[in-house]
Amino acid sequence: MKRYTHIFIYGFAIFSMFFGSGNLVFPLQIGQNSGKYWLLGFLGLFITGILLPFLGLFVIKLHRGSYNAFFAEAGSLARFILPLFTLSLLGSFGVVPRCITVAHGGIEYIFPEISLGIFSFFFCIACFFICIKEHFMITVLGKWMTPLLLACLTVLIWLGITHAPLLTAPSLTPVQAFHNGFLIGYLPMDLFAAFFFSALIFNQIQSKLRITSDKDVLKEALKPSLIGSFLLGLIYLGFVYLGAHYQFLTAGVSPELILPTIASYLMGRNAVFLIGVIVVFSCLTTAVALNNIYAHYLCSLFNLKKDKFLWVLFLTTALSFTVSLMDFRGIAAILGPILEVSYPSIILLTLLSIFLKDNKKVKIGLFYGMLILSLAWNLF
Repeated sequence: MKRYTHIFIYGFAIFSMFFGSGNLVFPLQIGQNSGKYWLLGFLGLFITGILLPFLGLFVIKLHRGSYNAFFAEAGSLARFILPLFTLSLLGSFGVVPRCITVAHGGIEYIFPEISLGIFSFFFCIACFFICIKEHFMITVLGKWMTPLLLACLTVLIWLGITHAPLLTAPSLTPVQAFHNGFLIGYLPMDLFAAFFFSALIFNQIQSKLRITSDKDVLKEALKPSLIGSFLLGLIYLGFVYLGAHYQFLTAGVSPELILPTIASYLMGRNAVFLIGVIVVFSCLTTAVALNNIYAHYLCSLFNLKKDKFLWVLFLTTALSFTVSLMDFRGIAAILGPILEVSYPSIILLTLLSIFLKDNKKVKIGLFYGMLILSLAWNLF
């Protein structure tokens, strides 16, 4: 029984670490754009936002929890460049600052007088101190925060379904709706995050459950991954539905304010305070997980002693604060082109690592070929 309890806690923790800034915004935008073709938009999101991250969780488990071994499949240069590149985007130069802007959107709807700069400053202080307690973080995520988050989002989605108005005319064709969902599925960067979250969970399961057999570790590590992916899929489906059916409310609304706007309409302004708190904590959990992983990675990359971790953590947190001042739209404008170039080659490497175990030269050639092709496509 205790083992199953740990599996569910880790499954909830995986969901909570994934469900941060982009996950609170982009599925709603997909529904908003897709209109009556919202299911096709969700299908595109399912492929890049749920199926691929699950494969990312799986491929790291095949490499015994080592993301370095996975990236080495693309050669020695990629083994050094790819972890630094992906963690920089997930950390201080992308997802963590974006978490701050979305969390601010959850509060701004209630307290518009709180500026992004002031909110970001206090958010980063909280993130810094929580990062110091790594094991405490995983337990709190899985045991307390995720059930509360799921309960609130389930109530919101249920109210949205039972009070749903008729759909307005879509702004996209069926093919465009699928394509839009597929491309927007890049933006949460869940595939990138999966590599590092999987390594974190894999190592903790191995030490906590005291399993030595590779097959048994893989089996036990897959269970929380399936739980986390299933929960993520359900919430995504509900959010895409809400975005489509409440398009009349959110036209012209800033992306980070879409959820509070719908919540206010369905639950009243008093309930928006609860939703705002949930959004803040959801973003905080993701920011803490990513900031922690990024700081640890930089320490190992530069062979820094353990006592230097706090200084590196301070640096990554300070960088996140600075980038967050660009606001949600500014960060998205920078990340979009970078992901359109880099994501296809990372997807290909993930699939090759699962289905083509040998022929490393073929993997390297296909990886760099896809990278060059994506770059050329976006440039020309």
